[in-house]
Amino acid sequence: MTRHSKIPFTGPLALAVSMVISIAHAQTASDVVDLGTIVLKRTSDTPLENYEGYAAEASSTATRGLPGDLAKSPRSVTVVTREQVEDQGARSLEDAIAYTPGVTVQTYGSDSRYEQYAIRGYEGQSTSTYRDGMPLRTFGWGAWRTEVFGVERIEVLRGGTADLYGSNEPGGVVNAVTKRPQFTYGGEILTRLNSHGGGELGFDVTGPLSDTIAYRFVGLFGETGTVFDEVDEGRVYLAPSLTWKATDRTNITFFGQYQKDDVGDTYVIVPQFGSQLANPIASYDNDFYSGNPDRNIIETTQNYLGYELDHGFDNGLTFRSRARFAENDWINQTTYPAAFYSSTGVAGAVDSAIMTDFDVDQTTTQFSFDNALVKEFSFGNVSGQIIGGVDYYEAEYDNTYSFRYAGNRNLLTESTVVIPGIPVAADIEFTQDIKQVGYYLGANAEIADNWLVTVSLRHDRVDMTTVSSGFSQRNKTDYTTGNIGVSHTFRNGVTLYSNAGTSFNLPPVGVNASSQPLEVETATSYEIGARFRPLGSNSLLSIALFDVTKDNTTQLLNQFAGDPRVEQVGEIRSQGVEVSANYAFKNGVSVLANYTYNDAKITQNATNQGNRVARIPEHSASLWLNYDVQAPRFDGLSLGVGARFTGDRFSDSANTATRKISDLTVFDASVAYEWDDWSATLSARNLTDRQDVTFCTSGAEAATQAGLPLAEAGGCTYGTGRTIQLSLTRRF
Repeated sequence: MTRHSKIPFTGPLALAVSMVISIAHAQTASDVVDLGTIVLKRTSDTPLENYEGYAAEASSTATRGLPGDLAKSPRSVTVVTREQVEDQGARSLEDAIAYTPGVTVQTYGSDSRYEQYAIRGYEGQSTSTYRDGMPLRTFGWGAWRTEVFGVERIEVLRGGTADLYGSNEPGGVVNAVTKRPQFTYGGEILTRLNSHGGGELGFDVTGPLSDTIAYRFVGLFGETGTVFDEVDEGRVYLAPSLTWKATDRTNITFFGQYQKDDVGDTYVIVPQFGSQLANPIASYDNDFYSGNPDRNIIETTQNYLGYELDHGFDNGLTFRSRARFAENDWINQTTYPAAFYSSTGVAGAVDSAIMTDFDVDQTTTQFSFDNALVKEFSFGNVSGQIIGGVDYYEAEYDNTYSFRYAGNRNLLTESTVVIPGIPVAADIEFTQDIKQVGYYLGANAEIADNWLVTVSLRHDRVDMTTVSSGFSQRNKTDYTTGNIGVSHTFRNGVTLYSNAGTSFNLPPVGVNASSQPLEVETATSYEIGARFRPLGSNSLLSIALFDVTKDNTTQLLNQFAGDPRVEQVGEIRSQGVEVSANYAFKNGVSVLANYTYNDAKITQNATNQGNRVARIPEHSASLWLNYDVQAPRFDGLSLGVGARFTGDRFSDSANTATRKISDLTVFDASVAYEWDDWSATLSARNLTDRQDVTFCTSGAEAATQAGLPLAEAGGCTYGTGRTIQLSLTRRF
């Protein structure tokens, strides 16, 4: 893979060249016939499979596994390619989507335990992470973490998605597409060093075992340091897969994954006085570790097995079957500061913390099964596909967790005093079982090569049972969702589009003030937009206006942990505009640019009506410039620089002045060089090591229980500090 032409030209030119060469070899000079100019045009049978450089021609997430042209789609989709991930030094899913319009990352600050993000004003880390079109939802604390070395690309579909996938937040989904076996031998070996110490070794090998069987084996393992001297992170990742072409019309691929992470606790809360606010005696920088380094274990093991089956019949009908069983074991034994205070009584001179031991022992299993029939149709100047099917999703998790007082710690002297007489809290046992059956029907029709109409309809039956210490809850719901979209593409490459749809999401765990189950959360979404793909290129310029309203949103009746009662009277409306450019100039410069305006407000709520939604900025933007040096003596050299801007936002729904987070700008950069089959990349995230607070919490619960002043109890988290990586890759 060459790094030249980050946003490459489309396939017809390459196809034309190959045909001319073939004709030339087949004929002698004496029988060459001048055929004049032959113009080749993409047909409906030409696969949209270009994911080279920073550009992609197609996405399957918005069409439920069917290839769809990005430029013509009536929905907003961004595809993060393999090369973009490598150039930008992204080590996590959260890193990879940071340059995507409509997306806010690090909503709670730096935290390597989770992929935390919001799409169009709605936080999606619990419900909206998908792998190969099937959900990997987070329950309790057992999150799924994506190893980006194991994926081909990441697709971000914005807007309501319940018509495609069932229960979801209405902002969108993030779908990582796994690397698949190829019938052409190839691979790579990766060595990566980290500026905080340590490194990783990865490999990716694929090829044929026979004419009908191909394999792929991806692996990565290593241990790296973090900004905290007290915390290291280790990972072992193994992902074998096998494809069998049983017949000319039958393909089946088997997937497997084993991933073991020793994360350590990098979600570090420091005093608000000394980070965001002035402190006369101390300053707490982004490398200050406020936890207990001797009690710092977070170990996760996630495994899955699955398959994908496709069988084509004579009449244009295709049967598709997908299934996956996944398991996630999560062990947590850490100590963190629940609230801060001043031991001297001097206002703002915060130097101490009330420490809490936090333990979790959780196992989550998830099973997904999807069967569908796809029918291609064509009559007159209309062609397209119809898909209909049923999917089943089941998740079970068992969780035992506890919060226990662990003493009062002086952060400056690191001494801890345990105050006697504080009662020891009991373990809390928590189990949950979710079953979702969805019946779906969708169609896309291209009319006269310039109109595209997409329609989807889905009916879900969901049954969720929750049992915990003190309460039991069961939610059963039947809900029907739909979406309709229309786009028109002009001859000059401009596409106008619009879509409207409904969606739903299961409510969070809890009951109302009368201890009754909560109602399902519902949403409506509308979008209009325009795209421009310059003729002869795969560059893409886009603008989208969106309006998403979510009803039956919830808020806690009180702030104390252990009370599951909530008030379900809320409505949130998120509306705004996204502008993006993915463009390659002929001089070797490629541009990724995005701007988002998101007016996310609480429009109905007993106490917070009119306030901005917590953790969502009104303005955000990003810019990544890459230059493939054109001078022959520097052939293979590539330079990249980027900036990510996040506007001011509030950490809470009350929009408390002391919980307001200032806007920030983070810079990234990379230098890459390719020669023969080798490539080296030096990348930096947060190049200038900005130490910006990204989230603040009140600490009110622990402070109130201990009789301490609330004004000094708050804590804050920082964004991820500077990380520099040097990677060396040998491809073969």
